[in-house]
Amino acid sequence: MDSITTFAQNWYPVSLLVGIILLIVGGNLLVEGAVAIAKRLGVSTLVIGLTIVAFSTSSPELALNSVASWNGHGDLCFGNVIGSNIANIGLVLGIGALICRLPVTGQIIRWEFPWLVAVTGVVVLITWAASSSSAPTSLQGLGWPWAILLLLLFCFSMWKWFQLGRGESKLAKQSGDITPDVQCSATAAWAMLVGGLFLLGIGGKATELGAVSLATNLGISEVVIGGTVVAIATSLPEVVTTIIAAKKNHPDLAVGNVIGSNLFNVLFVLPITMLIQPIAIPQGLEPWVYLGAMLCFTLLAWKMTTDARVKAKEGGVLVSLYVCFLVGITIWNSVG
Repeated sequence: MDSITTFAQNWYPVSLLVGIILLIVGGNLLVEGAVAIAKRLGVSTLVIGLTIVAFSTSSPELALNSVASWNGHGDLCFGNVIGSNIANIGLVLGIGALICRLPVTGQIIRWEFPWLVAVTGVVVLITWAASSSSAPTSLQGLGWPWAILLLLLFCFSMWKWFQLGRGESKLAKQSGDITPDVQCSATAAWAMLVGGLFLLGIGGKATELGAVSLATNLGISEVVIGGTVVAIATSLPEVVTTIIAAKKNHPDLAVGNVIGSNLFNVLFVLPITMLIQPIAIPQGLEPWVYLGAMLCFTLLAWKMTTDARVKAKEGGVLVSLYVCFLVGITIWNSVG
């Protein structure tokens, strides 16, 4: 095992590439298996889109963070969660709007996006409180007390989604499946689910080793690597799902997948990471730049949905701003 780890660290470009590929393949298998199982159980497509698919497409972040946190790379975990949420809005939602104008239902305007904005604000406040030297020792750093709070908010979100699914909302009536019909047996569906989880575990370890080695060799902080290269890589399942949803004329669920994935990232992936090992707040301005960008992108996307659709030109704005963000981060780190 030590020889494999040494090889992955020495050949970090290969390790990073292989890890990313395994995360993508594992995430796709997990989505296919989860949707197939949900269909067999008779779960509504609304619940599938907002919960199972959103959770499945967030599974690469969970796999990577679980492995990285266990090995003490809290900065990488922090950057991955925040960076993934920025990528989901700037890149994933932007691309979806460019493919087709994304209509947004009243339910998403009234509940989903405001809740995501509120939760994002809570994460910023928690990070500020956890970094304060005047805070009680038990509350310094992102440890289990903050993790419990976020998980309680996650349970509340799940309850609301369950109520939404039972309510036969307009979104549920108008939406279909966002993935192709899966013609497979129950055994095959469970095999895809388990196989996807297995590949995600291996991919998470390989990506973690490659990303940490890359940061060390280039002299770049783990926060930046986690918030850019790794965040984009682990957001690729959301990109694929959103493109499929948009092309199959199910844009409501394309938006729901982005919102659901972001909620899962901050309310489930982040606290699980914190429970595995507390995260020390990275020093300097880097974490606040990413947190500020996450909040601004979320507020901007919410504003764009107030007229009941995200237009193509607005999608172009989101993608352009995300590219500018990446360029700005790169220049800032090269100068620093």
